[in-house]
Amino acid sequence: MNTLEPTGTAALLAYLDGRQTRWRITLDAAVDAAGDDPRARLLAVFDALREWACGSSVDGFRSNAFIQAQYESDHPHGVVRAVVAQHKRTLRDRMLALAEATGTPDPGLLVDQLLLVYEGSTVNHSLGTVAEAAAKAHRTARQLIAAATPQPLDAFWAGRA
Repeated sequence: MNTLEPTGTAALLAYLDGRQTRWRITLDAAVDAAGDDPRARLLAVFDALREWACGSSVDGFRSNAFIQAQYESDHPHGVVRAVVAQHKRTLRDRMLALAEATGTPDPGLLVDQLLLVYEGSTVNHSLGTVAEAAAKAHRTARQLIAAATPQPLDAFWAGRA
């Protein structure tokens, strides 16, 4: 049973579309700012996440709007769930393209690991259960990327890239 009225669902979908657009702009800017190192470009997902967390008083990271929307829609095959799933697939696809450029032998595994860190960070930030969740997720992501890629650990590993 959908707990939202049709007008509520339409408003929620419009809100999610706006969130998706704002996130994509933030992510694109972070990836562009990361330079040419493919590891830094993949890590830029977590740069964007930190920026989103710092901007939480505006609209960013108070909660995971996509998961909350799915919960509120309460319908496993509804349009809200489809929109939420598409957003998550879009993020995974973007991260996969970035991971493939790093030369990692298993980009799919790396992305799945990073997504688990990403999602865990958003939930723990919104619940307040982990202090500085986005910063800790960033450090964890850097370690995962460094361990999974064939380039020397150099400046990237040390946190200077």
